[in-house]
Formats: sequence, structure tokens, C-alpha cells
Amino acid sequence: MNTGPAIAATLFLALLGGMADASQQGPPPAKAEAPLPRAAGWRADLDLRYWQGDRFYPDMVATVQRLAASHGPEQTAVILDAAELYLTHMLLYEAGSTLAGLSPARPDHLRRHRALQDARALLNGEALEDFASSPLAEVERPDRAFWQSLHAIATSNVQLLTDSIEDSFAGLAMQSRAVLTDLLPVFVEAAIETRHFDYADAALDLMKELPELDQSPTGYFLRGRAAERRRNNATALEAYLKGATGRDRYAVRARIAVADMSLEDGGKGALLAAKSVLVDGLESWRGDQYEIEVLKRLARVQSQLEDDNDALITRGRLIVRFPTSGEAQVALEEAKVGLAAYYQKGADGGLSLSGWTDAHLKFLPYYRHLPSFPDLTEVLADHLLQMGATDLATREYMRALRLLPEDASADEARLRLGLKLGRAQLRSGLAQAAKTTLEALTPAPGSPAEEERARLLASALVDLGERDSLMTTRVTAPEVDHLRAIARVHADNGTWDAARDTLVRFWKAHPESFSVQDATRLLIAANRTEDAKTRDRVIAAFPTLTEDQTLVELATSLQAETPSIFPLRADQAAARLQKMEQALESIEKSGISASGSKE
Repeated sequence: MNTGPAIAATLFLALLGGMADASQQGPPPAKAEAPLPRAAGWRADLDLRYWQGDRFYPDMVATVQRLAASHGPEQTAVILDAAELYLTHMLLYEAGSTLAGLSPARPDHLRRHRALQDARALLNGEALEDFASSPLAEVERPDRAFWQSLHAIATSNVQLLTDSIEDSFAGLAMQSRAVLTDLLPVFVEAAIETRHFDYADAALDLMKELPELDQSPTGYFLRGRAAERRRNNATALEAYLKGATGRDRYAVRARIAVADMSLEDGGKGALLAAKSVLVDGLESWRGDQYEIEVLKRLARVQSQLEDDNDALITRGRLIVRFPTSGEAQVALEEAKVGLAAYYQKGADGGLSLSGWTDAHLKFLPYYRHLPSFPDLTEVLADHLLQMGATDLATREYMRALRLLPEDASADEARLRLGLKLGRAQLRSGLAQAAKTTLEALTPAPGSPAEEERARLLASALVDLGERDSLMTTRVTAPEVDHLRAIARVHADNGTWDAARDTLVRFWKAHPESFSVQDATRLLIAANRTEDAKTRDRVIAAFPTLTEDQTLVELATSLQAETPSIFPLRADQAAARLQKMEQALESIEKSGISASGSKE
């Protein structure tokens, strides 16, 4: 298939798109100049000095014109020229696209196609499957060591890089200015790491001729790295701090270097400086391993500064942004330990309530899917309820329930949290909500949870005044309000025996809560049922229940016995009963008003 027209269109569109800055290079020539003859030997495969660095626009115009006028093998040669032109200006994506659309047939074209493809990969930081068979690896090429060093860097082959680095600088000098500008920092760093300091120093001096590098984060980082490798930490830190103010790859590397030096130092001042540098540049570089490294170090710095919640947020950010990375798994394990310690510290009173709740809400987006996070939320809610923050506790219990998985594995936690939510709602005055929550629970019959649910539900029914439902709620050990409410219902219904028995049970189970109002009702019930023994017991207890002497005297007056020698006459008996009823009514009214409110 003839791909020439398609590639010609691609080249022409790239030209119109302003691949090069025409305002700096001048207007295109009226007529394209014929290319210079290509040299034989290794230059025929790849020669990035063949094209002049300041002539991209006119060279591309000439190439497009030649492509439009060529056919067959001549057209293939022009397309290969176009790819080489792109490589000369480090337009690697365009070079790759051009080469991908070409299938050469002639051996010399096939060989050149391989050389150009290999050069594009190596310039892009990619390793070759078989560098030894590449035209770039042939001994005749004077820049062979340059390409071999790029391959060594891509494969992390330290020995190969050490063997090649000295000669690679000569090869670097044979490349275009664009390649030199992009690759010089790579080779300077390689020389530094392999401790070829003479070459590194010479290259750093050469970099002064390229101010766009020398006075950029790139230059500062490399000078800092060279100083650090020589143990000149003060000079290194100064250079790194200057480089860290930028926003490119070398700036983020400078920030990482500052963090590493500070962590090694361990002093609070150094750690605070590292924290400031890392936080300031956190949004300037995202999406690759460098962001991971920044987040890792920031979390370590924050931990050493005891900024526990900030460290947890940073680890959470790493986990969410890079969930499949090995670093995220390490951060997750660290976060589990850190979260447990942080929430326990809060439960022990080591955190302010506002600070803890604020941190909790910040943790939520990062850790909501962590299996232990509902339990941690429950710890916070328990503490809030204990401190009397019932509305906040209610909110957190509800949040913990929403965070639970929906399968049967969470049934036990769901029941436990439901009971706690119902209790918190009752304390917040949300009786109807508590009733709804508790009615939805299904504890096992006869279990402690069933008893707890019934007791809480009874309290909700008392608050709601739902007497019929209250009377059918079975509670083994009812609470004070429950017993008091049942006794009141029995009294209102005229079932005085049940009212008396309930109040007696109440008095026996909760003597500290048995009030003068409760005693008055029991006295009335005992009178209605003609239970003199209970009546006298209540009357005897009145002085311990109230300091109101009027009430005590009224109650005591009911103990006046009728003379046993003479039988009562009918009119005397009637008068005595009427007097007793009046005294009971007075005690009941006075007793209730003494509390300041009516139930």
C-alpha cells in the first residue's frame, strides 16, 4: 500500500500546526532548497547533525514538497528523512508516527528504518530488546557509547553505564542542539552517580552555555546532586531549595532530595523545612512515580513531626490516587495502625472533640471502604455520646451503619450499632426516630440484645405516650421510666392491683429512683386495694422521701386506727373513708406539685 500521500498530509498538518516557532526562525523560503548530499557510512543510517537546528520550518517545507513529487523508493527515502528531521528536534511522537506508517523494501532503507526506530526509543528513555544488533551499536559509529549509555540507563545496567559513560560525552557532542539540551542533564546525572566527577564538572561547565538549563530547576538539581555525592550537604541543600521552587520534573526531584536530607538529619527545623517544601509543591507535579515519592516522604515527615492526622490524610491520598502500586499497599498497612492509634488516643481523651471530629471527616473520603473504618467511626460515636454530644453521636452511628457491607458478615455489627443509634436518638429527644430504628432490628429471641432492644423501645413508647404498645412490650428488667409509665396506665385503667404490684416492684428494684410522687401513687393504689401493710410501709417511708412536713403529716394521718373496742357505726365508717380519700388526693396533688411538674 502506498502510504506516501497519508504521511505527506500528516507532515503538512504538523507544519501548519506550528511545530516550530516561525517567528524565531524567519519566514519560509519562497522556493525549497535542495538537501545536501548525505554522507556514506554510519551517517547514512542516522545523523542528527545533518539538519541545522534553526531551520525546522524551511526543512519541513522542503521535505513536504519533495514527498509530494516523489514515488517508490525515492518517496521512502524522503519519509525517512522526515523522521530524522523530527528526531533532530526531539519531536519523538511525530517521528514514531512517521516511522510506524512505513514498510521499507530496500535493504538500505530497512536498515535506516531500524536505526531511526531505535534512536527514537532510546531518546524516549525506552530500552531495546536487542541493542547489540542495532545499527546504533556498530563499532564504526563514533557515537556508539552515547546510544549504549542511553540503553544502559533504560535497563538500569550500572556496569554497562560505568563502562560507557566517559566515551558517551564525545557522542553527545555529535548530536543536535535539541538532543544536547534534553540529554545533557541525563548524562551529567549518570556521570555523578557513577562518580565520574571530572566529566560531570566539565558537563556542568558546558551547561552554563545553555542558560535555559543552567538557571533552571534542572541545573540547580544537578549541582545539588553533585555536591551531595561529595558530602557537601550545605551546598547541596542550598541548590536543592532553589530548584524546588520550579514546577518541572527536576523541581519535584529537588523537593524529594530536600525531604531525604531532612529525614536523614532528623532535626525538627529540618523536618519543618521539608514539610513546607513538599506541601508547597504538592500540586505542581502529579500522576507518576515522582508524585508517589513525594507523598511517601511527606507522610514520613508528618509522622516524625507527630502530625498524626496530616500523615494519615497524606497516606490516604497516596492510596486513593495510586491504588495498585506497591507503595499504596505499604501506606495502607501503615494507615491501619495509625488510624487505630489515633482513634484510641481520642477515646482516651487525648484529642479535642472538635479536632477529632474534623480529622474524622477528612479521613472519610480516603478510608471509607476500609473494613475497620465502621468500627473506628463507632469508637468516635461512643465517645461523643459519653460526652453528651448526642446529636453528633447519632450522626456518626448512622454513618457507621451506612459504611457496613450489606452482606451477612456485618449482621452482628449492624445490630450493635442499631441499638446504640436508638439509645442516642432517645437521648437527643428523637423518640419517633428511635422507635423506627429499634423496630427494624431483629435480635435473636432470648438474647441480651433482644432485652436491650425491648427496654429502649419501651422508653421510646413512654416518650411518645403510646400506652397500648407499651403494655405489650415485654421487658425482663424494665427501667425506671418504663415501670413508672406502666403503673400510671394501670392506675388510669382502674386496675389497682396491677398498679400496686408494679410500683412495689419498682420500689424494690430502684429504691434510689423511687420519688415522693411514686410513693403517693403507691399509697393510693394500696388504699384502693385495701392493702394496709403496703399502705403503712409507704407512710413510714414518707419522711425519707420528702422534707415537706405537710405531706408527711397527711400521710401519717392515714395511719390513725379506729378503736377496736367499739364496732364502727355506719356513719362513722363513711366519714372516715371520705376523710382518707380527701387526704390521699391532697397528698397526690401536693406530691406532684412538689416536683415542679406534672407527668
